Amino acid sequence: MADRQQRLNIMLHKLLRLAEVYNIAVVVTNQVQSQPDNFIGDTVRATGGNIMGHASTYRILLRKAGRDRIAIMIDSPFHAYDQTRFTINEGGVQDVEEKRAGKNTEAEW
Repeated sequence: MADRQQRLNIMLHKLLRLAEVYNIAVVVTNQVQSQPDNFIGDTVRATGGNIMGHASTYRILLRKAGRDRIAIMIDSPFHAYDQTRFTINEGGVQDVEEKRAGKNTEAEW
C-alpha cells in the first residue's frame, strides 16, 4: 500500500510541475469505491487514497442519473460545494432544465 501511494505521489507531482511550467490544465480521472460501514457523511472515497485528494486543486464527482449526469463540486479553493445536472447528446454537453413544480419563475410574473 505505501509503495503504491509513493508512486502515485511522484506521478501526480510530475503532472503538477508540468502544469505550472507550461500553464496547462491537467485532468486526472479516478475511481471511487463504496464505504458501506460509513453511516455518517460521504459513503464514497477515492480509490487512490488521500494522496489523490491532496494533489488535486478541484475534485468533481460525476454520477449517472438516468440519461443525465450530475457533477458535484467536492473540493475547490474558490467554489462552494454545489451540484449541477447536464446531459450529453448529439448537440454536445448541455444543461438540463429542471422543472420546478408549484414554484413561480420570473417568466410567470
